[in-house]
This record gives sequence, structure tokens and C-alpha cells, in this order.
Amino acid sequence: GEAYDAERHLLLGMPASAPLLAQLHYTWYKEDSPHLAAIYASRSVLPYLVLGNLASATTSLAQFTSQLTSSNPSLTTQSIDSAKSSARIFPSLPLLNFLAMLLLACQKGDSGLFRQLAKHYAPHLKETEQLWTEALANIGEVWFGIRIPKQGGNPLFEMMGNMMWGGGGQKQSTPKLGTPRSGTPKPKTDSKPAAAAPPPTMDLD
Repeated sequence: GEAYDAERHLLLGMPASAPLLAQLHYTWYKEDSPHLAAIYASRSVLPYLVLGNLASATTSLAQFTSQLTSSNPSLTTQSIDSAKSSARIFPSLPLLNFLAMLLLACQKGDSGLFRQLAKHYAPHLKETEQLWTEALANIGEVWFGIRIPKQGGNPLFEMMGNMMWGGGGQKQSTPKLGTPRSGTPKPKTDSKPAAAAPPPTMDLD
């Protein structure tokens, strides 16, 4: 529909498009459940990274999180700072933290940091398997030189398995991100994932 066309146009547009795209995704997010912030933020962050556009991915996440904090003053945040990098962390939104740390890993081009993130956030990433798998596998190849397996299991989790433990399995298809609301996971009424801070030993410099 028109919303999907606008999203695609902004993704392929000029650098000034990044904050507009983030604003569009935040507008969609406000109509959904609070704990799905990372799902909507990822609609700009992950495609930009797949396209090799780190600057726009960073701008879009900054715009989204700025909107999030200004609209939710009671939301707890923390800052992680180093001589070269900084990140805003949300203890109650681990997948949003993953996106922030992923941007830092891409900035460094550090496959070891990417592996550390994958291991630390594995329980939470499993919940996004149907949405993020293909994009993250491509990001691993574009930014860290980690080839997507030609044969085997789920591209992301097989790639992570090969990096960390060795792995294998049967190949299966994975859906791409679709229209604004399609494929977005619905909130669980009985439980929510536990909050997770960034890996305590992560080197940001």
C-alpha cells in the first residue's frame, strides 16, 4: 500500500530521509504495544545496514529513541560512554539495546563483537526469528565478512552456530519484513522477556 511505498522510498532516499523514516515508524509504533519498540525501530535500522548505510541507520535509531524518551519521561535509560563511542541503553527493552550495540559493532567492523552480541542476546533474538533472521544474516556478511551458509539451517542461527560452536541443519525459508503491521509479533499476555543490559565486558573503543 501507500505506507509501504513511502517506507521504501525513504529507505532509498537522501540522508535527510532517515529521521523522516524513523518518525514514520515511531508513529506506527505508538499504535501498537509498548514493548515492541525495537521491532518498529528495526524497520529502518536493519534495512539501512543491509544497504551499507551506517550513517542513516544511526540517525534513524537516534531519532526513534529520542521520540521514545521524550514521549515516555518515566522510561528508565542508562548511558554507556567510552572515549570513542556512546550508547543509550533501555533496561526494559533488550532488543532496542541490541540494535544500539549492533550499530557500534558495525562502526568497528569487529566480527568478535558481533559474535559477543549474538551470544548475549540469543534468547531475545529467538523471539524475532521470523522478522530479523534474513536481515541480520546479510548484515553479518556485509559488515563482518561472515558468509551466509549456502546449505544448512536458518541463515542467522546457523551463521551464529558456525561462528561460535559449529553447526548445521536443514535450510528453511524466512519471510522478509512486510507492510507496516504485517508480521509484527503480538504481545504475550502471560509473560515478557527479561530485561538485559549490554554485555558487561563489551569493549566499545
